[in-house]
Amino acid sequence: MYVCICSAFNEKKVKEALDAGARSTASVFRHIGTSVQCGKCVPTVRDMVRDHCIGDCAHCPNADDHAVAANQDMPDYVPMAAE
Repeated sequence: MYVCICSAFNEKKVKEALDAGARSTASVFRHIGTSVQCGKCVPTVRDMVRDHCIGDCAHCPNADDHAVAANQDMPDYVPMAAE
């Protein structure tokens, strides 16, 4: 399923970024090589990061930091530039 229509990436790309070490919403976007456009995908990406960190990072000494980053690195609302 597509996660972001603006940047044309799907769940598989997000999972690849997480498997490669992305541990925040912003780092997923950096790994994919794009940035937030309209912002509608941010909550979905944030949820995927949180689910990954909770499920796969329990053994990680930085698991608490990852969970915090997943919840705080990007706002739900991303203001758009004035047209």
